[in-house]
Amino acid sequence: MRYSHNPPRDVRDTEAMSSAHAQPAIILGAGLSGLVAARQLATSGRRGTVIDKGRGVGGRLATRRLEGAVLDHGAQFFTARSDAFARFVDQAITAGVVTEWCRGFGETDGYPRYRGTNGMTSLAKWLARDLDIQLAVQARAIACDGETVRFIADDGSTICAGRDAVVTAPIPQMLALFDAGEIELPDRLDADLRAVRYHPTLALLAVIDGDGAVDEPGGMQLDDGPFTFIADNMKKGISHRRALTFHANHAFSARSFDDDPDQVQAELLAFAAPWIGESTVVTSQLKKWRYAGPVSPLSEPTEYIDIGACRIALAGDAFAGPKVEGAFTSGLAAARALLRT
Repeated sequence: MRYSHNPPRDVRDTEAMSSAHAQPAIILGAGLSGLVAARQLATSGRRGTVIDKGRGVGGRLATRRLEGAVLDHGAQFFTARSDAFARFVDQAITAGVVTEWCRGFGETDGYPRYRGTNGMTSLAKWLARDLDIQLAVQARAIACDGETVRFIADDGSTICAGRDAVVTAPIPQMLALFDAGEIELPDRLDADLRAVRYHPTLALLAVIDGDGAVDEPGGMQLDDGPFTFIADNMKKGISHRRALTFHANHAFSARSFDDDPDQVQAELLAFAAPWIGESTVVTSQLKKWRYAGPVSPLSEPTEYIDIGACRIALAGDAFAGPKVEGAFTSGLAAARALLRT
């Protein structure tokens, strides 16, 4: 699938290009890290193909339409702390795909929280334009002979191949792909990766008839109780119909993740009653994020391994912080690692 549109001007790298840059790179994962890496490579003249097992781009920049409502059910907002990310956000605002949501939940602290103009996936779709992206592609292994990195399907056939790769899957999935392809990681890196753990998150989506009881500006961060964040997507500005997103806390999510989904959904609806109020629930859904965020992110924004003439860079929010900005920083660092080869 090729997206075509005016892409962001860049996440620009000033390093000199070499003839190696003309050789293709494969990017596994169409979440923010993978899209930023692909965009950076494309801006620098390096061909790349993005593959993802999902049906759409964005990863946890996830927006769903349900009974005429629009709901963000992954990342709810982001902030910009580094100069590089702030410049990128300014470009996205100019392009009309990002806007400021508020400057605090409950209490205003003056620090902008941003959202996608039509949901968080707006940012991902903007980044994806003009990139070569193949969706609904499931890799079971990554192998490398020192000259070519191959992504392998269940039947053993090669899905795609390139000189270099960026891998942005959650670390447990990343390690499973390397193990299946018999790629041996350096001892220190292998130990660091296998020590990473993730928080799971269960998300309840509810379309309601009525006003609900979520405070302005349509988002509530909570320290106690069954939920860590509640959003009214209508007050947030992305839905014309009232629809609420509830993120369950880590303890409940971990304990209930593999339980009967209908039972879990019923429990979460009961917990959500104070914010649904007198409204009628038109429809609801349960969404699961097994790898919602790393418990303890690694210190470096990317790691890479060299196998012969090939380089495989690793990226994702586990490498630079469990936030949207961390995923951006990691994808950018991974692309630059390939451009140095």
